Amino acid sequence: MPSQVDLIESKPGFEIRIVSPEMLENVRNSYGSQGIALKVERGLYIGVLTPGILYLRGDLNEEEFPIRKVIHENSKEKVGKHLIDITFGRDNAKVDLFSKTKKYLIWLDAMYQKEDLNVLHEYIDLINDLSQTVQFEDEMIALPSYKPNYIPNPYEHYKISIVDKDFFKEKLDDRNSTLEQVLKNQNGDTVALVRKDHLFLLNDLQKDERAHFLIKGLLFSMGFHGESAQKESFFYPGNIKQTSLSELDKEAIRLMYGGRLQSGLDVDGIKKALGMESKD
Repeated sequence: MPSQVDLIESKPGFEIRIVSPEMLENVRNSYGSQGIALKVERGLYIGVLTPGILYLRGDLNEEEFPIRKVIHENSKEKVGKHLIDITFGRDNAKVDLFSKTKKYLIWLDAMYQKEDLNVLHEYIDLINDLSQTVQFEDEMIALPSYKPNYIPNPYEHYKISIVDKDFFKEKLDDRNSTLEQVLKNQNGDTVALVRKDHLFLLNDLQKDERAHFLIKGLLFSMGFHGESAQKESFFYPGNIKQTSLSELDKEAIRLMYGGRLQSGLDVDGIKKALGMESKD
């Protein structure tokens, strides 16, 4: 069996715990659907992959049981399932990716705070690191005084309008439900209006909740319309003040914008593209 150090290096972001068969059975029962059982061809359970922790039986050897291969295949399946969960929501049946023909420039065309810029710069750095197909301009964020004067324009503009409640209400009253979706807080109040290339955000939002919906609006426009049952995920419905992505979230975004997927794919199309098993 590979050493614990080797396993950690092969799957960053997970704690590895070597346990007895009896303990492994307890873990399986405790985590239920939140844990993914790792099995070999003969149906023997060799481990359980849970959020952040990989439990492995300590009485097996690598020659007889290909643990490294099984970990890789099950981790890939876990990321793929998470991607499907956070991609498909109430309003979309197919993948809708950002264009990869031009670099995106974020344009704050109304009110903003210094912290908004900090949040957006961190988001840009993260997405640019995760994506192989779409990039954001990282040298600047356009402000209200910005006037595009390039011919041809080298950018795709993504506008963010942070507005007062009266203007926000006007936009909601006039919204095109086909092209514009709403984001709500835990009280059921609409706090953001999202288009493919434009986010309208209510200026009344404060601190972490404001940052959360800035990020959520951008991710929504990039095609992430769904939710996750994983409590540590940014996409978990109750995490309206969370401003960071879980490791699983990051891997799903990396997969979405890694070049293997394209706009127009449905759930079965994603599974086929990623080599996931389709269960009828």
